[in-house]
Amino acid sequence: MGYITNEKLTISHTRNKELKILLISSVLPKDSTGGEVVLFRHLNQLSEVSVVMVTDASDSLLDENLVQFTRNPLLNRLSKTRLARWVHDIRQGFHTFDNYQKVVDYIQSNKPDLIVTVAHGELSWLALDMSDKFNIPLVTFFHDWWPDAAYIHNWMRGIIESKFQRLYQKSHLALCVSEGMRQSLGNHSNNEILYPIPDLKQRVDYQKLMGKAHGDIIYSSAGESNGKFQVIYAGNMSDIYGAMVQDLLPSALVNNEFKFRLFGPEPDWSNSLVAEVKKQGIYAGFISRDLLNERLSQANALLVAMSFKAGDKKRMETSFPSKLVEYCKFGKPIIIWGPEYSSAVRWGSANQAALLVTSPLGGDLVKAIKKLVRDREKQEYLGHKAWAMAQGMFNPENIQRQFAESIERVVANYKL
Repeated sequence: MGYITNEKLTISHTRNKELKILLISSVLPKDSTGGEVVLFRHLNQLSEVSVVMVTDASDSLLDENLVQFTRNPLLNRLSKTRLARWVHDIRQGFHTFDNYQKVVDYIQSNKPDLIVTVAHGELSWLALDMSDKFNIPLVTFFHDWWPDAAYIHNWMRGIIESKFQRLYQKSHLALCVSEGMRQSLGNHSNNEILYPIPDLKQRVDYQKLMGKAHGDIIYSSAGESNGKFQVIYAGNMSDIYGAMVQDLLPSALVNNEFKFRLFGPEPDWSNSLVAEVKKQGIYAGFISRDLLNERLSQANALLVAMSFKAGDKKRMETSFPSKLVEYCKFGKPIIIWGPEYSSAVRWGSANQAALLVTSPLGGDLVKAIKKLVRDREKQEYLGHKAWAMAQGMFNPENIQRQFAESIERVVANYKL
């Protein structure tokens, strides 16, 4: 089921009248992770703005504000069978919503100033259709390379890539999450790089964090690490990252120079392996954001991983890890483990802001970390670099200002 809901999301806004935004997207603004939290942080800071949502993900909003927007019931049933991939092929290629007219009626009655979508799922195609049909400017977030991420047959990917490219070209503003995304999508009359926005509420006080000297926090030993240099990885340990993290475990279990700490949803590993890493104090489970921030502030270095698999190449070139943006505010050395072509490694190389390990072998990462443990000057340099990025390139106020001013220009220019 999907719906339209009036939910007033609450940064300063310069228009004389309320700006009406229609968000047509399977990705909703939620205080969670990934694209959801990016939308939430941007939209939640806009004042004098009303946001109405058209979506097929109805599980998180209040019923009294819903206008039903339903999928074809037969396809819904088939999506839970072995024919699921075929159903996704159909949904990606054609409109399969039973009450498409309700969206048309809503737009005709309420005349939104702007349509916003996320290039993820078939609702982004609907957003483009509504923009064309009613001559409303369209703003699109390009966070992931959807043609490679979609659960469809390989023969369908070329069709989806054509639709993805058309969405890009016809968007009046394309917000690309990385330089790699912008380069892969190609020329456009109005595209911008908009990095994932960090949490404005959880700003880190540099002086309090660092104490009397920057080195005090970098070299301090967290209690649960028994005095060892502590490297934290927080995030997904299944799917494309499962094998990478597992490759580190043999060294992690016997290493005496530093300690890995893993935080995140329980991985899809064997029960015996999960039990062992829990017993060794390596895997600490999924914890609240506040508690995770506390653990990150106690670490000595923070790890970002990017997949080396050939099939993930386009996604690694174009996506940008939001955890990297969040990590920088702690002023700790950032370690990026990934291929040279990945967006994170390219960012680290261009800004000399991270320890880069571009070998896919877990043993090579362990060697690089051991070398870092012995090099306090390198630790201090990388810690300062991370903090500088948090205050500059990844400053949340700057990122939000860029977003707010960009959508203002789109609306103003479109009405000239």
